[in-house]
Amino acid sequence: MAETGSLRTYLGTAPGVGKTFAMLTEGRRRALAGDKVVVGWLEPQDRAATRRLADGLEVLATRSIDYRGAVFPDFDPDAAIASGADVVLVDELAHTVPDRSRQRWEDVADVLAAGLDVVTTANVAHLRSVRDYAAQITGVGTVECVPDEFVRSGEVMLVDPPAEALRARIAAGVVYSAAQVGGALADYFRAANLEALSELARAWMAGSGEAVGEGLLVRRGLAEPQAQPVVVAGDSGSRWGEAVIHRAAELARTDDAGLLVVHVQIGDGLARSGLDLAGHRKLTDELGGTYTNVHGNGVAQALADAAKAQSAATVVVGRHRSRLTELAHGSVSSRLRRLLPAVAVEEVSHP
Repeated sequence: MAETGSLRTYLGTAPGVGKTFAMLTEGRRRALAGDKVVVGWLEPQDRAATRRLADGLEVLATRSIDYRGAVFPDFDPDAAIASGADVVLVDELAHTVPDRSRQRWEDVADVLAAGLDVVTTANVAHLRSVRDYAAQITGVGTVECVPDEFVRSGEVMLVDPPAEALRARIAAGVVYSAAQVGGALADYFRAANLEALSELARAWMAGSGEAVGEGLLVRRGLAEPQAQPVVVAGDSGSRWGEAVIHRAAELARTDDAGLLVVHVQIGDGLARSGLDLAGHRKLTDELGGTYTNVHGNGVAQALADAAKAQSAATVVVGRHRSRLTELAHGSVSSRLRRLLPAVAVEEVSHP
């Protein structure tokens, strides 16, 4: 049985950010390195730079799908598997065939199972767990989606240019025709929408997409804030984390607030040895709080995202008494104060 191929998804914050360009660039790089690279499906959107990148790459024949008297071309996974390629480029992972009988990610799964690598593209608005938040933010409904767990089964590369850079590309006619530019800039591609989609995508990458999505809707007046205030505690998982949880619970009782304890897993998400996450979860339950694990590239950013999502008034974190430790690793509390200027940040000292 062939070894399962690897998946890489270029995840865009919005259409036109350059994810197809990034996919083709990787395809050309891998072809130059000696891999046989084929294009299984490409939607260049009449963009000259994108079409040039595809020049010289083998493009596979498509399959035909009959639907309501019309014939639609689509990605052919059988052709990809039979091509003998090392790498297959497949644009628009979330696409569903016209008769709704199959989704493209299922075709990609078959190609991966046959041992071929796949490089693909998707937008944050197509991820199942956060698509409803994206739809409410932009006012544009999204029907097609792809399961989060499938995208997370491989490597994800975020394509997230600054909002004004994307708006400049649209104004220059790079993304849409001249007739479409004005409406695009005024509607979907408003700077506020793009910034919110960027925040949602970065939160999804960190494992806190749904929490941040709820917070975004509240901040934009699209959902009611939680009636009960919340105190967020950052749990390191070490024995010193118990003191942080107890202090946060005390503040929650005083303020008649909810208690949310957050443990941030960094990197591959594997818990370090010596941590007592199960014990801290049990303690949180006993104190009437909620315990959650999130993935993140940084503790402060992940805690800030959780606090924003809960409209928290207070965040409690641990603090090393050792000045050398803070100089070496930085202070989580100081970064939180920069990220959350309107939120109280309290420290519980420990060695």
